[in-house]
Amino acid sequence: MGENVLFLLILLVCIVETEAQYKIFNVITYNASSNGNTDNSEAFLKAWSDACKWKGKSTILIPNGTYTLRGPCNSSINFRLEGLLKAPIDPKSFASDNWINFKYVNKLMVGGGGSLDAQGAYAWKMNDCQKNPNCRPLPTSMKFDYITNGYIHHMHSFNSKQSHFGLYRCNNMTLTKLQIKAPGDSPNTDGIKIGKSTGINITSVNIRTGNDCISMLSGLKNVQIMDVYCGPGHGINIGSLGKYEDEEDLADIIVKNCTFNGTSNGVRIKSYESQLNKTVVASNFIYEDIVMENVEYHIVIDQHYCSNSGECNLL
Repeated sequence: MGENVLFLLILLVCIVETEAQYKIFNVITYNASSNGNTDNSEAFLKAWSDACKWKGKSTILIPNGTYTLRGPCNSSINFRLEGLLKAPIDPKSFASDNWINFKYVNKLMVGGGGSLDAQGAYAWKMNDCQKNPNCRPLPTSMKFDYITNGYIHHMHSFNSKQSHFGLYRCNNMTLTKLQIKAPGDSPNTDGIKIGKSTGINITSVNIRTGNDCISMLSGLKNVQIMDVYCGPGHGINIGSLGKYEDEEDLADIIVKNCTFNGTSNGVRIKSYESQLNKTVVASNFIYEDIVMENVEYHIVIDQHYCSNSGECNLL
C-alpha cells in the first residue's frame, strides 16, 4: 500500500443470514503487529475479507496493542477494538474526509473498550475553512453512512483532526459509553455530528472538546440524548440551519439529564440569515433536567448565526 493511501474501512453489506457457527477473526493471526509502527493494511484486509466470506456471525478482533493502519477494507459485521488505533499525522495522507468509514450496513456493532488517536494537533493549524472557500476538510475520525440498527459502545476517541464521530442517513443507532476528548481550543473538533438520520439514541457519553459536544443538522427526527457530560466545548447544538437548498425538516429532539461545565453555550439553536427558496421547519424540542456550571450562555436561539456578508458567530 502506498503511504499516502487513507486507512478507510468501507463496510459493504455482505451479511448472510445463516445458522453457521460463530467465528472470531483475530488480526494477530494474520500477522498484524502491535508495535505502533508497522503498516498492518495487508493483515487487516485479509481478516476483513475472510470474515465477510464466513457464512455466519463473525467478529473482527483487534486485541490490546498499538496499531498503525493505512489502506482500504471492505467487509461488515462486528468491529471489536481492544487496542489503540493511531491515524497518520499528516492530513495529506488521507484520500477523503474520513479516517474510518462504515457504509451501508445493517446490524453493525462497534466497540470493545479500545481507543482512536487521530493525532490531530499537527492538522489543526491547517483548518482555514472559515476563510478559505477552497479548503480541503480535515478528516472525521469515525463516520457512519447509511447504517441501520447500529450499536456503538465503549470506545475512546482522542484529538480528532475534525469531528470525532459523524452520522449521515442512519436509522436506529445507539451511541453509549463513549469518552471523547480534545483540547478546548482545538478547531471544529465536534464530538458527535449527526445529519439526515432517524431514531438516534446517545446515552452515557463524556465529551470534552473544542467545538460542539453534539451537533444536530437538518433532516433529524426522533433523537434522544441522555446522561451526557459536556465541557469544555460549545454545548449541544441544533444547526446551523438555512444554508443549503437540500436541507430537510428537523423534529422530535429530547435532551435530558445532561451536564454542561465550562462551555461557551449550553443548549443552542442556530440558523443563517437564509436566502433559501424553501422553508426548513425545526420543531418539538424538549429539554429536561439540565445542569449548567460556568456556562457563558445558557440557552441560545440565534437566527443570525451567519450574516449575508459571511461573518459568523463561532462560539
